[in-house]
Amino acid sequence: MQQINFSKFRKRDPAPSRLRYKFSRWMLSPFIKKAFVYGFPLVFFAAPILIYFQDQKNREQLENLAFDFYRKVIERPEFMLDALSIEGASDSLNTEIREVLGLHFPVSSFDLDLADLRDRVLALPPVEMAEARVKSGGFLLIKVNEKSPALLLKKKNGFTVLSKQGEFIRSVSSREIFSDLPVITGKGAENAADQANAIFEAIYGKLDQVRGLVFVGQRRWNLIMTSGQVVMLPEKNPEQAFQKILILDKAEQILSRNIAVFDFRLPSRVTLRLPPDKYGQINSKVIGVRN
Repeated sequence: MQQINFSKFRKRDPAPSRLRYKFSRWMLSPFIKKAFVYGFPLVFFAAPILIYFQDQKNREQLENLAFDFYRKVIERPEFMLDALSIEGASDSLNTEIREVLGLHFPVSSFDLDLADLRDRVLALPPVEMAEARVKSGGFLLIKVNEKSPALLLKKKNGFTVLSKQGEFIRSVSSREIFSDLPVITGKGAENAADQANAIFEAIYGKLDQVRGLVFVGQRRWNLIMTSGQVVMLPEKNPEQAFQKILILDKAEQILSRNIAVFDFRLPSRVTLRLPPDKYGQINSKVIGVRN
């Protein structure tokens, strides 16, 4: 009698295998879901674009289109500047500012670096403070504070205009433009500008009789009068020494006398030197002075 193999009629186990189970779980993970939802469509659309931009001509064409669009935006009338306005500058400084900026109008405000413009103006010696900003109405405004000229430094090849602190402002060939400024000269005179200013302030009432100051030995000053008389000032407190001259002049009119040199280098006495006589002899007279 033939035996029947009942194992062929057994139902297959519906439970998945371990490997299939792990694969199913992996496919249901959030990462894979997002990859199917976002990743594959992104690759599908991005791939042609990447292939398109592999061509150099296509990239250049897109760059040109983007640049043209950018220029159209920044060159709209509301962004354009038509003129440069400068406030607080003299005529000569106004010209210097326009030359150093070298701007050609009209120009878009997006093409200007205001901080760079301000720094370029500040680099000019006469400028103490500078501000650059866009002003309504299509103007670029440059506002400056100019250093105040206080002294005229005489050199071999002309004159240099200095501030009260001895800072360089500009060079001039003659003193006609700044004829009202007192003159100083001598090696290192610009380094003692504060002392020179103190002396000129002390002799303010006699400035019309003063030709200038000469810095001697880089430590003290000689005051030169328009009459040719020389006042040798001490190293310390020179402005006080000139006050003594004013006292003597008020009492004895010594500035009107035939005296070549007033020597105030010693605080306790004044030496008056007369002009040489016809024999070339120099006569001196010593006057005691109370401090």
